[in-house]
Amino acid sequence: KSRVSYFYHPDVGHFYYGPSHPMKPHRLKLAHHLVLSYGLYKEMDCYRPHPATLGEMAAFHSEDYVNFLSKITPDNMRQYHSQMQRFNAGEYTDCPVFDGLKEFTSLYTGASLDGAIQLASGQADVAINWSGGLHHAKKCEASGFC
Repeated sequence: KSRVSYFYHPDVGHFYYGPSHPMKPHRLKLAHHLVLSYGLYKEMDCYRPHPATLGEMAAFHSEDYVNFLSKITPDNMRQYHSQMQRFNAGEYTDCPVFDGLKEFTSLYTGASLDGAIQLASGQADVAINWSGGLHHAKKCEASGFC
């Protein structure tokens, strides 16, 4: 029998990309409720992942990009106009700036890291993080969603 680790942070479904963006993080919460309602959690080891630190994110992404994500908000976007273009973020991209962007990226990145650690150490055969593949980035810029 496969050892399955399931990673879910209750705050991950509280973020909103905006009305015109197809990604809706609240769907993560709905998927989690299905896991609970169908009793699937009984077949998995369930974990509340840690929020990734900026240092952990910088292990995979450029420090400039991680710093940008930690500072940009809808309220200060105008002062980051050139960086938004550089990092492929903003209103007319697949990667909008929204309230809580840093927190959201930290939550889903932490879950992916926790899952990878369990897989690499042999603690799990399968790791589930619904939020992990919804949005992704290159080393130095945002890169859309799946």
